[in-house]
Amino acid sequence: MKSLIQSLAYHNKSDISLYPCAACAYPALVLTPLTAVLAARDWYPDISEQGAVTNAIRFIDLDTSIPADFSSLHGRVSLFIGVTSNPTPAIRTVAQSMDLTLTTQAIDDPAFVTVVDLHEAMEHLAVAATLRTRAAMVLGATLRQTSQLEISDAIAAEAAAYSTLLAGPEFADWLSTRTAKKVAPSLEIERVLTSITGNTLNVRLNRKLRLNAIDGPMRAALVEAFAIALADPTLEVLLTGEGPCFSNGGDLREFGTTPDVSTAWAVRLTQHPGWQLAQLADRTTVHMHGNCIGAGVEIPAFASRVIADPETTFLLPELAMGLIPGAGGCVSIPRRIGRWRTLWLVLTGTRLSSHEALSWGLIDDIVPIN
Repeated sequence: MKSLIQSLAYHNKSDISLYPCAACAYPALVLTPLTAVLAARDWYPDISEQGAVTNAIRFIDLDTSIPADFSSLHGRVSLFIGVTSNPTPAIRTVAQSMDLTLTTQAIDDPAFVTVVDLHEAMEHLAVAATLRTRAAMVLGATLRQTSQLEISDAIAAEAAAYSTLLAGPEFADWLSTRTAKKVAPSLEIERVLTSITGNTLNVRLNRKLRLNAIDGPMRAALVEAFAIALADPTLEVLLTGEGPCFSNGGDLREFGTTPDVSTAWAVRLTQHPGWQLAQLADRTTVHMHGNCIGAGVEIPAFASRVIADPETTFLLPELAMGLIPGAGGCVSIPRRIGRWRTLWLVLTGTRLSSHEALSWGLIDDIVPIN
């Protein structure tokens, strides 16, 4: 698995160290008993008069006494990361209320992530919550919210959170590191190819020169393609991608080009391929391949059946940009692997292999692509 630091370094074009540096005020890795946190009501970040946001993550020692009532945790703003070396039934219960729980024990429970080194995993999460504090907190809150909503309402909540971060300083920081590139018309004639074979609607992403980067015209074309199946309930849908990968995510040249955040929110709800696909989920199969990134992971996750080539990888890099998954990933991916492991993937920038994705339930089978 590749780490958060590699992801941040790639997207920021800089060399970011895992360990504390003079320019970065990393939080101390302190394990606090849950009883102490509840008694102090210590679940808010620190916000200075100048608007600096710090202290946004808490590491909770779940191997200490667990109170009978911890319902007040639902009002928190900061991220709560449980840590345990022995996930007992009582700990598994309280882990449902954490944003994520780390353990060294192998456990088949989506609220947990098994790691080799607890301290190193805590460091990774602490770095993420320091370098991208606002995005990390918004991610945790959004995942807690969308897991309780119907899909359409959850997509609207994600769109609002994502659009808010577009106006934030962390996205501005990422945007400032990029060389401005003019969005020019693509050489590809059709962004999406459609055909019908028998009772199957074949939908194929067709921007292979841009690794099927999803831009405005492609979003519109996908919505139009899925509308064919929505109008004909007898059609099955097969979604694939042309070229070396299914999709490497949103077209970065379009990031930050929307005139304002309210328009960005409206655009996301007006042309949302994930929402269209969600309505076709029970009759849609997606066959993925190559290095799938961001929206190229989020949209397929809405389908009821997702298969992948053995060499496929999966990455959610949005936190490095000061954002959260915004193509439906805060809705579709938690419904497959749980909000806890979704948080881990985004905060750490972990790249999953096809076998890891299968074991977590992000995909349903591994099938070589023709």
